[in-house]
Amino acid sequence: MTSVWKQLAVCAILIIGAAVSWQYRAELTRLWEISFAASAPAQQQRDRAKGIPVIVAQTEIMRDDHRLSAIGTGFAIRSITLRAPSSGEITEFNIAPGRRFAKNDTLMQLDDADERFAVSLAQARFDRANDERERYRRLQESGVAATVRLEQVQTDFQVAQIELERAQEDLDNRVLRAPFDGITGLASVEIGDRIATDDVIGNFDDRRSILVEFDLPEALLGRVSTGLGVTATTPSVEGRSFDGEISAIDSRVNAATRTARVRAAIGNAADLLRPGASFALQLDLPGSSFPAVPELALQFSQDSLHVWRVAEGAAERVEVRLVRRRAGLVIVDGPLKKGDLVVVEGTQRLRSGGAVRVLNTPKEPRT
Repeated sequence: MTSVWKQLAVCAILIIGAAVSWQYRAELTRLWEISFAASAPAQQQRDRAKGIPVIVAQTEIMRDDHRLSAIGTGFAIRSITLRAPSSGEITEFNIAPGRRFAKNDTLMQLDDADERFAVSLAQARFDRANDERERYRRLQESGVAATVRLEQVQTDFQVAQIELERAQEDLDNRVLRAPFDGITGLASVEIGDRIATDDVIGNFDDRRSILVEFDLPEALLGRVSTGLGVTATTPSVEGRSFDGEISAIDSRVNAATRTARVRAAIGNAADLLRPGASFALQLDLPGSSFPAVPELALQFSQDSLHVWRVAEGAAERVEVRLVRRRAGLVIVDGPLKKGDLVVVEGTQRLRSGGAVRVLNTPKEPRT
């Protein structure tokens, strides 16, 4: 019976206490706020003494390499349009698509009967003039021939020599020969046709190597030099890529496009590539090495970029310049070195020289 009365008494006390608290709840709240406000600066001071908690990452060193894609047109090393050296009827014709010729091989022969006759006639006149000159030289040495007559004979010999050379040249022009080692294309004439001087016969290419020209932005010009490797693909040869290298760079930048003309040479030993085809080129342009930090570490304020570096337990603001973003990192230019700790979380409360407390063990930078 006594325990029941005790329980009733405790319940009564709790009810009375709750009623009093509810009645004076405003005054109790103010007292709690005053007490908390008095203790807050002390807590903040203790926190500052320990350091502001931050998450950090290590600075990496990364090359600012750049992959350039470009479209260009292919050309043969040497490429000409074959034209008729003179007019006449075609009596021999060796040109066929894809046929290879060595330098000076006969590509086409024109009827040359008249030219051969002219050469024979000029040769006879030359021989007679030469004999006459030699005879008068001997007479001159013996004192029998007059000097005036010897001079006339000498002139006749020179005229005969010129006529023979002209006749021989006309005969040579009845033959079209390969100007260099190369391959012929489709011809526009055939044996038996009559052609005029400078009529188009066909194309002749030296395509042991294909030259591809493309435009390079001037901002990347300093990264390109002769010998730099390239990789090329072309719709004319599906599923294949071809290696080449930069062979020439133009001496000036086009003022209108701000680009420079660059030429790449691609080996064509298998003769799969054709002049005039389009090529897609890939170039890996080497760049300088710069510090790289996570994107979260990069801060912007007061019209400048910076990161917070942790050194000897304190925060240090480091001004940087953005170079490039790459795979979750930002490549920057600034006084950072490999392994420097930069803050990636907790930057809002940092100040220069303020104590920090690192909460994590950062990963080692990649080599």
